[in-house]
Amino acid sequence: MLLEDLAVREAAVTSDAVTAHAGALDGRAGVVLAIGTGSVAVGIGTDGAYARVDGWGPLLGDDGSGARIGTAGLRAALRAHDGRGPATSLLNAAAGLFGDLERLPARVGRDGNPARTAASFAPEVARAADAGDVVASAADLAETVLAAAGRITPDGGPLPLAVTGGLTGLGPALTAPLTDAISGAGSPVRIMSPLGDPLDGARLLALDRATPHARLVVRARRTSPHTPPPTPATPPART
Repeated sequence: MLLEDLAVREAAVTSDAVTAHAGALDGRAGVVLAIGTGSVAVGIGTDGAYARVDGWGPLLGDDGSGARIGTAGLRAALRAHDGRGPATSLLNAAAGLFGDLERLPARVGRDGNPARTAASFAPEVARAADAGDVVASAADLAETVLAAAGRITPDGGPLPLAVTGGLTGLGPALTAPLTDAISGAGSPVRIMSPLGDPLDGARLLALDRATPHARLVVRARRTSPHTPPPTPATPPART
């Protein structure tokens, strides 16, 4: 379909997780942890081995994600509201962001994406650092990273790890315990800053066939001359 619509000789198609990985590590092997509303780790080995860990959505997975952190904070707020849990500053924070807590379930579900709405509360949880929710999430994310690394290099040396996504904006409240949980003697990864974004990765994979991502990219080459689609007729100008 791309070859039909674009005046190019070749098209390359792959997952957005693969382009994100290639962009963050400049086409090298390693692990990329993407954390936002959801969470997923992608590992690609020097031999092209591919592992995806988590990314199962808010109902079945996405451990340590913004949705999980925000949901944990909202649950703590509602438990305090009911008198079933300890007092917490998250109670006032939830009321300030969502209004009357008696209507919170409807507010969370009203746009059809409860996970995204819950994730919007994650910064409040990070500011409060209440009940260890953020620290617990960092441990979940570290587990995801180490699982991905273990599946692509069970006996290899440390691989680069880049962490991307909107949840990194929580700052040290999340990144410090995450680094602590990942680092240490014998860790299979070494943390580095992302070198680029998914668009950088897409450009790299379009032009370079020698990266470890090669077998994850499907390429199609044109075998016949390109016939551009007909140009829509220009409507007559109005006077």
